[in-house]
Amino acid sequence: MEIELKFQLPESKKKSVLQLLNKQKAQKIHLQAKYYDTADRLLAKNYVAIRLRQEGEHWVQTFKAASKNHLQRIEEDIYLGKCTKEPELDLSLYKHNQTVQTVLRDVLGEQPAELQLQFQTDVQRTFHVFEFAGSHIEVCLDDGEIRTPTDQAKICEVEFELKQGSAQSLIDFAKTWVDKYQLWLDVRSKAEQGNLLAIGKRVSPATKAKSLILDTDISAEQALKLMIENTLNHILPNAAAIADGVAKADHIHQARVGLRRLRSALKHFSNWSAHIDPAWESQLADIFRALGQSRDYDAIQDSVIPLVKEVCDFDFPFPAKVDSNIAQLLSHTQTTQLFLSLFSFTYSEHQSKSKLSKQAAKSLSKLYQKILKDASQFSKLEVEQQHRTRKRVKQLRYCIDFISRLYPEKQVQQFLNKLQPIQEYLGFYNDLFVAEQIFEQQATKHPQFLFALGWVKAQQPHVVKKANKKLQGLSAKDIFWDEE
Repeated sequence: MEIELKFQLPESKKKSVLQLLNKQKAQKIHLQAKYYDTADRLLAKNYVAIRLRQEGEHWVQTFKAASKNHLQRIEEDIYLGKCTKEPELDLSLYKHNQTVQTVLRDVLGEQPAELQLQFQTDVQRTFHVFEFAGSHIEVCLDDGEIRTPTDQAKICEVEFELKQGSAQSLIDFAKTWVDKYQLWLDVRSKAEQGNLLAIGKRVSPATKAKSLILDTDISAEQALKLMIENTLNHILPNAAAIADGVAKADHIHQARVGLRRLRSALKHFSNWSAHIDPAWESQLADIFRALGQSRDYDAIQDSVIPLVKEVCDFDFPFPAKVDSNIAQLLSHTQTTQLFLSLFSFTYSEHQSKSKLSKQAAKSLSKLYQKILKDASQFSKLEVEQQHRTRKRVKQLRYCIDFISRLYPEKQVQQFLNKLQPIQEYLGFYNDLFVAEQIFEQQATKHPQFLFALGWVKAQQPHVVKKANKKLQGLSAKDIFWDEE
């Protein structure tokens, strides 16, 4: 298992990093690698990479695969030594490694696959092993490029690999470099970047949330660590695409969903641990809001404009979104430090003994009681308070998603079936108010937006009435968790 953190390095800071490494009498090595895959790129699609790399005078064949988070990867190196001629890729070298065999069988099937050269990397690596808090950490500056027969892209990144010691020390050591050299966290591998170059694309599809399966025997604090790890797996690939300036609308949307899931866990489960930093919430909220404007325009174009156009023949020109500030925010050192702090918590050795099922029931009940209280007076609430109800319903949905495997699936689904239409009506209700603000701004330049403005205002009371009716169907009897 390889434990490593990778960061993009601004070109302006490369000289300073080299100077520091050279002061430590760092070693240098020329690395030339060839990456292989099937014609339909089955390995890349399953987050697996196989390469042959010449390291100075020696050759190494390497297998890499995704693991439980973006700090760890499965890695198996086969040292081939000096070769009189360039070696050929040989998958039989992994026949004694059961983990590698299982992954290859799952991805490629039982029949041996024909792997073809997809792209190459040519890198000058400067590296040194530092001692920090009893751990040995190798720092590598990789400067070079990725090449295909028709294209090439620059590489300028810093990697921190744990050679001996704790992951916690690796994270803490990396944090000391982030502010000094404006490093930003990039979980995308060279293999992913090379594969994109080979197929003529700039960015991988947006990463979506994956289900979390919690063991009933773990403590509440350990469960919270796994929730944060799960949300970081969701957020970080999308955040890297945004920071790099290559994100599409779906990356921004998924980053926001991931942030909302993370904030929901921290808001309602933070009392499960005494080691949650209260500053995390305000920092995450700032990032969430910054991504919001861009996402709002996309949401209105997807959910509201098509409905308006069903009853008119107007075109509604939307202004181009300005995303440069978002890229700067996601590559900012403060954002990187926040992600590293969250990573650090997931690897901490703090362990409370509070029972997961008991804590989950208490937290869910507390949130659900607030929703029931809102429901009892929803039609009389101010609009802002109604939107607060929407947020609570959405947070409850995410909280249930985290812990749902602890309970009978049928009971959970029955509850979610009642919650889903409420979430949809309240979400559309919010979209109508966001659209109202945007349409008012646009109406000064494009008079047709006055029609759209009238339409959304007319829809608001109808939608809130439907939401209210569904909210009245909620009851304390619906809960599936045991209130102890």
